[in-house]
Amino acid sequence: MTNEKTNGLADDSRMGHYRIVSKIGAGGMGEVYLAEDTRLDRKVALKFLNEEFSKDSDKLNRFIQEAKAVSALNHPNILTVYEIGETDGTNYIVTEFIEGKTLREHLSQKESLSLNTILKIGVQVSEALSAAHQAGIIHRDIKPENIMIRSDGYAKVLDFGLAKLTEQKQTDEISLEGATKALVKTNPGMVMGTVSYMSPEKARGKETDARTDLWSLGVVLYEMLAGKVPFAGETINHTIVSILEKEPKLLENVPDELQRIVRKTLTKDVEMRYQSARDLLIDLKNLRRDLDIQGELERSIVPNREATTNQVQENETQIYSSKSIEETKAESEAKATQNITTSSSFEYAVTKAKSNKLATAIVCIILLGTISAIAYFGFFAKSNAKQIESIAVMPFVNESGNADNEYLSDGMTETLISSLSQLPNLNVKARSSVFRYKGKEIDLQKIAAELNVQAILTGRIAQRGEQLILNLELVDARTENVIWSETYTRKQADLRGTCVKI
Repeated sequence: MTNEKTNGLADDSRMGHYRIVSKIGAGGMGEVYLAEDTRLDRKVALKFLNEEFSKDSDKLNRFIQEAKAVSALNHPNILTVYEIGETDGTNYIVTEFIEGKTLREHLSQKESLSLNTILKIGVQVSEALSAAHQAGIIHRDIKPENIMIRSDGYAKVLDFGLAKLTEQKQTDEISLEGATKALVKTNPGMVMGTVSYMSPEKARGKETDARTDLWSLGVVLYEMLAGKVPFAGETINHTIVSILEKEPKLLENVPDELQRIVRKTLTKDVEMRYQSARDLLIDLKNLRRDLDIQGELERSIVPNREATTNQVQENETQIYSSKSIEETKAESEAKATQNITTSSSFEYAVTKAKSNKLATAIVCIILLGTISAIAYFGFFAKSNAKQIESIAVMPFVNESGNADNEYLSDGMTETLISSLSQLPNLNVKARSSVFRYKGKEIDLQKIAAELNVQAILTGRIAQRGEQLILNLELVDARTENVIWSETYTRKQADLRGTCVKI
């Protein structure tokens, strides 16, 4: 054996009953070595905490917390912890050694993954997160680097280094500058995590819960399907603004149900996202079963890998200032609504309409509402000195009593936002700004003041037998007077004819 020095540890050196074989990697908190457990004659991964971290009580406690959190989980899709210890003032953790590649390595090879492979990975990671969340543990750093794929296709979730036991509540409050206690204790105004996979609430430095992991897994699913992350920017701060303000583009060559699942994981409003990993797991399993029956599982997904211009390549955990994010956001705010990719909402509704008669009818209503709104504003701008220059399209209310129509009412809202944002001299509030009011009692003047708009457009959709009814109402926020309204009542058969005319 050689005795090559490896950054402080020599190959073939010994530490207790562990023999160092080679260095295999390094993370934000320490180095990882392949070692042999001479007692049990097995390969293990030996992770050492960096010396400067060992002397930091906060970081040391985080390291110990990682070991305890993971060792409490006995799950086939979660890395197994064997031991935690200290030698010569250096702390270490011993885990199982996994022979395989990280998901990042697979993606870096530009491989075209089959639907079966993508869904298997999604199911297994969901299984791991479900078990962890039930134990009160949040991963907080789900990304391709932390998902190992064995040669037999088995997935393992690695590195609970940012995990936090949810029952350990802290009493300090989040500062206005964005200080977060949702990850680990850091300096005020700072956030830790991998940028491209951060949930909106985490990026804002707010308190997070298990649903932040579901967002991150949604980003991973999107990246496996599209070959690129859904949110990117020229810099880290621009990426954050993209996460907070923009909507992901519609996935290509993807089953409708998988489109819906990914879309739901990437809902910015945490209350509208999947509420548990188990719910996501059930949907993924059901989809995999249905595709298996249809013989579609082995179909390869060929992603559009067109690189994003000046996209920041961000795979390492970063610490950045929340203040700088706000400055970047302020610089982008004037053009934010114009840059939002809301066309995906309309495309999604159209895709669903191909196999759903009710959806076809509702998509037509969307077009009618959009055309009416645009025609109105074109007239209003010419005939009134006090032209409306800003508007908020509130989330449409689904009064049909059918929960399956929820995505359609949301799609209508987003379609109108997209259409109206194309009008000159009209500022339209972004989806992320208006959807926080979804499901809440609406005080129009209060909302108008909070969003700083002059007018508010509301909508309600209902279904009565074969009749579909859409009510649109435009309100002057200053006076609360209705300045335009329209009710559309159509039968499905009539609306299909209307589609052709439009």
